[in-house]
Amino acid sequence: MSVLRTVCLVGALVIGGAVASHAQVIAPPPPPLSDSARVADSLKKVAADTISTADRVLKAQGQERVLLRTLDPVGTTGLLTPHSRILITRDSIDWATAQTVSELLSRVPGVYLWREGWLARSEMPTYLGRGATSVEYSVDGVPYLPVGPDSLAADPSLWALALLDRVEIERGAGQLRVALFTRRHDRAAPRTRIGLTSGDRSVARYLGSFERRYPSGIGLGLAAEYLSVNPPNGGSGGANSTNAWIQLGYIPSPRIGMQFQLQVQDAVRDTLLAGDAPAGTVLSPGLTGTRSDAQLRLSYQRSTDGLGSRADIILGRTAWSGEGIRHDVGRVGAVLARRQPTWSSQLTVWHQTEWTPLDARLALGWAPSRRLSGSVELVSQQHDGDRSSSWGTARIGFRAPLGVTLSGVIRDGHRVQAPADASELAQRFTDVEATASIDTRRLSVEVGGARLDGWRPMAYRNFPTIASLAPLETTDWVTARARFAANGWLTFESVYEHPIRGDQPDGTPPHHGLTTATIRSRFLRNFPSGIFEMKLQGMIESWSPGVIGRTAQGDPIALPGRTFVRGWLQFKIGPFIAYYDRVNFRAVRAGTVPGYPIPSLASSFGIRWDFLN
Repeated sequence: MSVLRTVCLVGALVIGGAVASHAQVIAPPPPPLSDSARVADSLKKVAADTISTADRVLKAQGQERVLLRTLDPVGTTGLLTPHSRILITRDSIDWATAQTVSELLSRVPGVYLWREGWLARSEMPTYLGRGATSVEYSVDGVPYLPVGPDSLAADPSLWALALLDRVEIERGAGQLRVALFTRRHDRAAPRTRIGLTSGDRSVARYLGSFERRYPSGIGLGLAAEYLSVNPPNGGSGGANSTNAWIQLGYIPSPRIGMQFQLQVQDAVRDTLLAGDAPAGTVLSPGLTGTRSDAQLRLSYQRSTDGLGSRADIILGRTAWSGEGIRHDVGRVGAVLARRQPTWSSQLTVWHQTEWTPLDARLALGWAPSRRLSGSVELVSQQHDGDRSSSWGTARIGFRAPLGVTLSGVIRDGHRVQAPADASELAQRFTDVEATASIDTRRLSVEVGGARLDGWRPMAYRNFPTIASLAPLETTDWVTARARFAANGWLTFESVYEHPIRGDQPDGTPPHHGLTTATIRSRFLRNFPSGIFEMKLQGMIESWSPGVIGRTAQGDPIALPGRTFVRGWLQFKIGPFIAYYDRVNFRAVRAGTVPGYPIPSLASSFGIRWDFLN
């Protein structure tokens, strides 16, 4: 509650400050008193506020075209080679067939989602069989630490997609790095967003946000989302979560800026039981607690065109309270970067009060021509218990004629995958990956091959029935992605992964693929202005039988093969969006993890509306 009081207090101060600033304007003295009989009849005067609605709309539309400066994002590694980064913009997030960050990640070849069930329950990704720690996250340049009952792996399903402006997914051999960026309002016109979702099991999602930026350089952002899902009749596993976000910024000049940001996540997940509650086996222990992430950023850059030098200092604090556990981690970091047309460099240094006192990273990128590029990243970390991690990543890329692109990645070093676990020691690895693709107007095909060194993957705290994952020897993987645009309104897209040699990893099926067929049209003959747009998508996810993990006695737990079908309908009229989502068309009871069912024919529907004030 103290965090929510803080949010309210800061908001009140901002509003009060805005009012005070108007009150401080020096007004001219009033005119001398005169005979009231000489004053014109007030009934004949035109009211000062009789501006037509059309005039107000035109004024707001004019302000919408006025761009105001915002702080440039921090947290990316500069120039990278082809196939290294997947960028998902705000418009793509709004149109994606996804309701969580986890579902965005499921489109990356090599990712398999462990789902507890449906909405508001945990969704944990594993990448190429590397388990709970195979994906790292950052929010606006600050590493996102797992805290609370599970201090080993972060659950990306807790984030609200509506609060994000952009998602960058950096692919490496055996490792994903996901950079999340919150909203950045860059228009003179204020923007408000509201949203509402309903559906089966009394799904309820409420969203509200307000963003404003002033010509003086002051920026304000406020947003909150609440999601609640009831358990099935006679069952268990109800859940609700709240995401709140406040951002205050001040950019007095094009070179200097500062920004304060606070994010609060409050989660209540009931214990999930197998069978009828309360007699079933515990599938998930549940979760009750509040997490807050605060950061203060000071930024300086020498030029305003995106090139040149830049320095950022960030102060951060992450706190968790719940389940009888309290975490309070303080952090201070510095980011020194320089960007030129053909090369980039970035030095990032972090100090935090728990688990990893020092995290230093140096990233260099070089693109001497349009066809050739390369990058190097060096990482050095010091952990509690006299442990350390150190590794390097080298990349090279070449764009050949006829739309052909080649790239390669090598990662070498040793790494402690979960510094919060005092018993976890560094593991030595050398991972190599090569990718080739061809991109034409209608067809895009990408094929990758990876050789991953032996690894001891960690299981997930949210899935206690899966006690462990078997250690891996060297494994060879093949991944693929294909996209075919049959015409301007019909596209097909598929992703696929398969370990072709070596150990069959626990937690990932031997064959796993996801295919979508999408119809998207603006119906320009009927709506020549382009104000209308519709998307209809069918999705099929299928996998072959495998092993999901091990029991406490070390026995393998079989993962049956399954095929799931999902449908998504969405249309847009100007700033108004409505959608309908239906999962599990085939009414398959078993889910992506044995024993954790997904509702049959479950559906949700909702609206989102952005408008200018």
